[in-house]
Amino acid sequence: MLIDSHVHVIAPDRARYPFTPRPLSGQWYIDGPCSADELLVQMDACGVDRAILVQAVGAYSFDNAYAADAARANPARFASAACIDPLADRATETLETWIRGEGMQGVRIFAVSRSDETWLDDRRTYPLWERAMALGAHLIVTIMNHQLPALIRFLDAFRDAPISLDHCAFPDPAAPESLFALARYPNLHLKVTTHVLDAAIEHAGEALPFLRQLVDAFGAERLLWGSDFCQIQGRRYAELVTLGRSAFEGLPQVEREACLGGTAARLWGLAAGPGSSSS
Repeated sequence: MLIDSHVHVIAPDRARYPFTPRPLSGQWYIDGPCSADELLVQMDACGVDRAILVQAVGAYSFDNAYAADAARANPARFASAACIDPLADRATETLETWIRGEGMQGVRIFAVSRSDETWLDDRRTYPLWERAMALGAHLIVTIMNHQLPALIRFLDAFRDAPISLDHCAFPDPAAPESLFALARYPNLHLKVTTHVLDAAIEHAGEALPFLRQLVDAFGAERLLWGSDFCQIQGRRYAELVTLGRSAFEGLPQVEREACLGGTAARLWGLAAGPGSSSS
């Protein structure tokens, strides 16, 4: 089973799903959007069985409506992760609306900051994440590499919660020590996305040496591949899927299958959909 753990979808109906953009990474959602229906066609062509629709914060901020609606319309192929403003009024009620009311299965804790300051380890937000766990939502943390100290404090507070780290926090493969130090937290899982594979290839000419280090440190059962389509610009979905498959090809079959689908299936409670393929 091949599962893409990190994709973004953009609605063609901008009146029903208006943009509420944040100045994060350009206008990719305008320059190269992909709807959920279009993504399904491309997934079928590439042999991708399931995908996790991760809230596109750059395009929609905290309005999760399109990701929620798309996943609810195709539950055999999609799961979805909401993003909540933890410092907003009535944040817990908003969380319950998306998870319990709209059927979203995960929460993206989007705490990216260019500075060292972040609310990720602000204990005032902890009751919100505790409520997300009680609702059965999977926690996803999105930060930069320089914010890992705050993540450590967060992990110390949530030792029993399965947590995924988006893009491995954008590590430097030439100096990955701060990332590898997190291997001591058995509940932490790493999303090995196109960003990570690109950086590994730029560093060593191929991704496998860095992937081997990640597997040795964390275990394949804690790694999951994601394309980051369609935020990745200039490459078709098929190219990103091929990159993912080829990058993990050098691992033993059991490890490869865990990274390309098994870990995501376990974390998100997914079964193979119709026409399931081998990874």
